[in-house]
Amino acid sequence: MKFVKSSLLMKLLILILVVYATITLVNLRAQISEKNAEAASLTSSITAVEQENGRLQDAFDALGTDESIASIAQEKLGMVHEGEIVFQDAEK
Repeated sequence: MKFVKSSLLMKLLILILVVYATITLVNLRAQISEKNAEAASLTSSITAVEQENGRLQDAFDALGTDESIASIAQEKLGMVHEGEIVFQDAEK
């Protein structure tokens, strides 16, 4: 009789361990799926920031050229080249 009770107790203990392991694995799979979605979102954010960084770097590199300096002087400061004639819109 003692053997039967210990066998039954052992089966119950194994069943509890299997149920616990199954619940833990299901929870871990859910966490893995969530983290994979988060990683994909962060990867797309990184790509967007890298593209913006490249655009800004190109704009920064272009600031040192003679053409960009002349363009800024004309647009922001209203300067003109020597001998250049400027026409202004009278309606503005």
